[in-house]
Amino acid sequence: MKAFLHKFRERYKTPIGFSGIIFLLLVTFSFAMFQGGFVSWFLFYSVLPLVLYSITMAFYPIQRLKVERYISKTKLMAGEEIEVTIVIKRRSNFPLFYVVLEDLLPEVLLRETRYEGNTHQIQSRILLFPLFRKNLEFSYTINPAPRGLFKFDQIQISTGDIFGFVLKSTSVSVQDQIFVYPQYQDIERWEAGKMLQSGMKKVGKRSFSDYTSTVSVRDYVAGDRMNWLHWKASARSNKLLTKVFEQQRNDDFVIVLDHCEKSYGTQDWLFERGVSLAASIVHYAISKGGSIGYHPLSGKEIPMNIGTDQEWRILHELAKVKSDVKLPFEERLKQEYMAGFMEGKTALIISPNLSEYTMKTLELIASRQQTNVIFFYLALDSKLKSQELTYISRIRQFGVPVTPMIGSDFNESLKAGGTYASI
Repeated sequence: MKAFLHKFRERYKTPIGFSGIIFLLLVTFSFAMFQGGFVSWFLFYSVLPLVLYSITMAFYPIQRLKVERYISKTKLMAGEEIEVTIVIKRRSNFPLFYVVLEDLLPEVLLRETRYEGNTHQIQSRILLFPLFRKNLEFSYTINPAPRGLFKFDQIQISTGDIFGFVLKSTSVSVQDQIFVYPQYQDIERWEAGKMLQSGMKKVGKRSFSDYTSTVSVRDYVAGDRMNWLHWKASARSNKLLTKVFEQQRNDDFVIVLDHCEKSYGTQDWLFERGVSLAASIVHYAISKGGSIGYHPLSGKEIPMNIGTDQEWRILHELAKVKSDVKLPFEERLKQEYMAGFMEGKTALIISPNLSEYTMKTLELIASRQQTNVIFFYLALDSKLKSQELTYISRIRQFGVPVTPMIGSDFNESLKAGGTYASI
């Protein structure tokens, strides 16, 4: 009943209020006519300007206001600050006693809004007293900006007369969007090849020569290019010698991030840590000349590639990813394995799941010769429990390197590596 009355009042407040204004004017005029005298006419002429203003306000074209939104950054990293400025321009000098402006934001952004210097502002909503001013402006900041793709659309404007008889409101569509990419850390050192070779399998890799870096020489053999000959060394030894170049090695990886709903529950911060870890590995691999891809459990796969453009492609997808997959992670992982997407690749699996089911699923995937798996376990607590250590040790016995990611410093966890998995 209360909701119905509120809706009725909001919808018919102006017509009812307009009728009240006319009634007030008629009452004061009738009183002046029948009563006469200075006091009654003074009362009528005092009310008249306010009533005329309210009547004019009822016909004020609030829909003609020009509204603009300015955002300081449309692409940024999580944790940075965004400044948003709303500007309203009017054509006329018609006095407005008050104006309420509100930028309608998604709840996740509304929680992070900050403002300074205005006592009549609450988050992205403000009460202004413009009177004759044509230009209205207010600002707020979002700090820290949470990861995600966010769309700005509606700006709500409300105004009215002094008595509150007339309420004029409208929503203006001003569309903007921002990409907040996941925050990544600069990984100092991480040797995936060493992790796999010290275990059981060899990581899939492709090699090429750096022809700008000569490390030694060898005897010439048929088929060597002439521009590979080391003429000075050949002259000294009186035989043809060929340069030996430094061998560069690129490890080809595909990121598999657990974004299943049941894996995280209410631990949103743990999911954000997983996304940040994925972004950090991508940045590290690209900076080292490696080839990397991204395979979501739902959505479009990004094939393996190299270069800065590839990094931003993956970060773009990581900015949008949500923990919204309904099936359990192990079920989805098994489905992807049966479909053959892991064939010939090294899968970097990032997940907070560590159970008997997880162990058997990883064993199944690792059993295929053409598949390599590296498992990053997102630990919930700052210290691993005995059961977790047991599972980690058993998974490593299957040839799957496991790195528990404890705390927010990825470098510390990567340096420790498998030492956490000792009992």
